[in-house]
Amino acid sequence: MGKNNVLLKIFFFLPLLFFALFFFYPLLLVFLNAFTSDFTAFPLFFSTILFSNSRLVVNSLIQAAASTVLAFLIGFPAAYLIAKYDFPGKNFFKAMTFIPFVVPSILVALSFVIIFGLNGWLNRFLMLLLGLSEPPITILYSFYGIMLAHAFYNFPIFVRFVSNAWGNTEARLEEAARTLGANRIQTFFRVTIFQLAPAILAAAAIVFIYSFMSFAIVLTLGGVSFTTLEVGVFYSITRNLDLQTGAALALIQFAFLFLVLFLYSFFSRKFSLTHTTFTEKARKLGFFSFQGFFSGLYLLFIALIVLLPILALLFFALTVPSTGEFSLSPQPFLDVFFSGKKNLVGVTPLTAVLNSLFFALIASLLSTFFGLIFAFRQRHSSNLFISALMMSSIAISSITLGLGYLLGFEIGAWFWIPIAHSVIAFPFAFKSISNALNRIDYSLTSAAETLGADAKNVFLRIELPLIRGAVFSALTFSFAISLGELGLAFLLFEGTWATMPIYIYRFISSYNLFGAAAMGLVLITISTLCFYLIEKFNKEFSVV
Repeated sequence: MGKNNVLLKIFFFLPLLFFALFFFYPLLLVFLNAFTSDFTAFPLFFSTILFSNSRLVVNSLIQAAASTVLAFLIGFPAAYLIAKYDFPGKNFFKAMTFIPFVVPSILVALSFVIIFGLNGWLNRFLMLLLGLSEPPITILYSFYGIMLAHAFYNFPIFVRFVSNAWGNTEARLEEAARTLGANRIQTFFRVTIFQLAPAILAAAAIVFIYSFMSFAIVLTLGGVSFTTLEVGVFYSITRNLDLQTGAALALIQFAFLFLVLFLYSFFSRKFSLTHTTFTEKARKLGFFSFQGFFSGLYLLFIALIVLLPILALLFFALTVPSTGEFSLSPQPFLDVFFSGKKNLVGVTPLTAVLNSLFFALIASLLSTFFGLIFAFRQRHSSNLFISALMMSSIAISSITLGLGYLLGFEIGAWFWIPIAHSVIAFPFAFKSISNALNRIDYSLTSAAETLGADAKNVFLRIELPLIRGAVFSALTFSFAISLGELGLAFLLFEGTWATMPIYIYRFISSYNLFGAAAMGLVLITISTLCFYLIEKFNKEFSVV
């Protein structure tokens, strides 16, 4: 028995070892570059860097906060409808709402330019309708354009977090409030909102982190008039060749976001779904009632938000480049994927698709394996700081982590890409499995142990069958994250192991919007399939 316990402790140590080698070590190498040879001079250097880049810090804070508020306003009503009502196509709608989260940010920026640009669809329509000579909407290349793109990119997080929490609220508390005379609004603000608060705060924390670290959207839509800390890191390293300043800015960013992440871990733990005595069953949504009509309009609005950028990409993907005419023929797709041309990144587009699928498979297996181990470790020996530390890959940008890999490893082999992707997908896999474990009735495992079952048999015969849906969800979600990741892959592919996001970026750089749209649609289709499978086979999937 003692030998088994030792082996179990060694097994539980594997995720820590993996993270130490492939996350903390490269991160440490980057941060060490922020220090001068004379450590006593570092406080002065650090304060000088912070003061001289205060505008970047303020910009980052303001746009991240505004983006978080807007994402909440869009996602909160959708979370309510998903949690409380059944309606035709609900599983597909839930899967569809998560598409923006895994679409490469450069593709989001492209679709926004197509729709909201000065010569975009919306401006051309309004100019034609109103007889205007100048485009009336000029918000795209500004703070407001960044905020809109971030809200589109991140509102699914609020939908997912809050809908899972809302579907798990204790219905008898709400019934008791109504019995005592409270109306629906009073019940919501005095009972329901307190059950949802941890989920809302946890979602807000992660949306804030992602908006704060946003790179491609800010770079594309902000231009020189609006830059953030993340863009400052990039410019310091690549344009100014000042690794020390770039590392110092990255350290400032990580220190601040780790604090936010710690709060996220705290609130997500409070939110973690557990067994409740009584939950309200979802009601059928009748679209012909007054409430159903406006609910239907809102669902249509959300579908439009998600589908309009995809339709823009579809239009460009089915446009013949030589004539600029729209065609229902698959020939534009065939020209992109089966032309055999390697002029962009040294491999054909079809090879890039296969590379992406292969890397995503390896990354999803790694992240789910280590997420499963760590979820069990935290269940038996929970530590909030360790949990936040293992989740900290959320709070580090792909540019910073990729730079650490370049400093610490001999990059060139294909396996560095899936390893790096597994690091950034790990937090989602861990949370998905951890939440499923927390929902297991403790009496089941306790009874098995009382009857003489050891930890191995309890896991294989009771716990694993009960969480297999969450394991599958962790696999598919990690797969989709790896599929859409650009920054790390771009730094590590060494001109040989190109992926779909890299090809999309190269297409856009060479002004081939048609090829970028075609490749983007393939990526979106695969991601949608992943999330549809999650909804179909695991209705209680949660990554919070």
